[in-house]
Amino acid sequence: MRTIELINLSVSTNPQPVTPAGVKARIENNLNPDDFRPRIAFLTLGCKVNSSETEGLAENFQRAGFALVEPDGVYTPDVVVINTCTVTHIADRKSRQILRRTKRENPQALVIATGCYVYTNPEQVKALAEVDLVLDKVEQERMVELVAERLNYELEFRPEPSHPLFEEDEIGNTTDKVKVEKKYHTRAMVKIQDGCNAGCAFCIVPTARGVPRSIAIPEVIESVRRKLEAGYREVVLTGVHLGKYRAFNMENEERPLRLKALLETILEKLDIPRLRITSLEPQDYDPTLLELWQRDTRLARHFHLALQSGSAATLARMRRGYTLEKYRQIVEQIHRELPDASITTDIIVGFPGETEQEFSETLAFAAEMGFAKIHVFPYSPRSGTLAASMPDQVADADKKQRGERLRLLSDELSQKWRSRFLGEIREVLWEAKDPNSSMRSGLTGNYLRVFIQSEENLRNHLTSVRLLKLAGNGDADGMFGEIVRECNEYE
Repeated sequence: MRTIELINLSVSTNPQPVTPAGVKARIENNLNPDDFRPRIAFLTLGCKVNSSETEGLAENFQRAGFALVEPDGVYTPDVVVINTCTVTHIADRKSRQILRRTKRENPQALVIATGCYVYTNPEQVKALAEVDLVLDKVEQERMVELVAERLNYELEFRPEPSHPLFEEDEIGNTTDKVKVEKKYHTRAMVKIQDGCNAGCAFCIVPTARGVPRSIAIPEVIESVRRKLEAGYREVVLTGVHLGKYRAFNMENEERPLRLKALLETILEKLDIPRLRITSLEPQDYDPTLLELWQRDTRLARHFHLALQSGSAATLARMRRGYTLEKYRQIVEQIHRELPDASITTDIIVGFPGETEQEFSETLAFAAEMGFAKIHVFPYSPRSGTLAASMPDQVADADKKQRGERLRLLSDELSQKWRSRFLGEIREVLWEAKDPNSSMRSGLTGNYLRVFIQSEENLRNHLTSVRLLKLAGNGDADGMFGEIVRECNEYE
């Protein structure tokens, strides 16, 4: 590792660490030996909001002249930023493990912790000897300056960073801005909202993220525009609680606009191939929202609608703010007005007081809804939440057994859902290629994972594909298909 002087400055679910796609697209794979810029790497645990924040941090650092490298790649990083998660106690443990392992594998690197685990348990993180810098939400906004100060790196003399969204092509040759056409990653995340005040009994997110806050519509438009200019074909709008989106388009407006107005503005002002939202909340659902999907095919027909429990009694204890009947009405409307739209959900098993009868009600309700996929989470007590002190905590063995049963149902529902589309033709946005074969995969607008065998470089191309057969029986499996016409290029 190159020597970079450190100033003596003392600042103190089962998610897996990932490098978000947007960050991967900016990795510098062929650094000049004489390039002495500080090298920085990122690891992210948790949700898409964390991933979108990591992408923003990476872009800021690269604009400031840092070289963005892989955490465990050819070039040893001088700085590693870990964006932590705290949604479950397992996420806390995983965050600690990654922080310790990062320093153990790269003892000379400056290891920085930020994210939700830091926001909720800063003292626990500061107690880790392997962590050099712990940054809360306010300090995160000054991360570039704080790191530059720690490294004694003069930002005003920074070199021009390389183009932030280009990468190596598939045969390993470094591309320049002219030759890099169609070599980007295909989906970009844009954060439009943060924070939550829903008050669910089990959730620590309001403590970590604070009250709802939204990004102004002009700022969102500009962020999406930059993603499109960089070559992305799909933009995903992320937020902690998208239904809480409230923002102004112009300063003289008297009332803030909601999510529907934001989507309308994006679709009106930008020539975007595909626009997706990460989730909807039943308690804030707008029944007029689907009008946009009915008149504009650029909106991806996939809705993630968290249920959490299909038992009325359990749902009431969770304080979710909606009833099963309201949830049923939302699903029925989606199925009625957009019959090809997929609906995925989250369900917690083993919430305090959940009886076998209540769990059976959840199974029955989930089967009735016909989900395309169920994300199953065993209940995890979070200190500081109402549910952590509730009586009748469910044994871990019961949580495990119920989780297995619910996953089997998810597999059955997924297989039934995917079977509906056999023989149909769908637009697929191609993503990755299997490094060990010619297998390629991509996603339809309604979130079907599609696989084909092809030697062509299809990445970032939209093509029409006939869906031929199911790929496996699990809810994580997709479908095999064949291209039925030439690439539908989008310039």
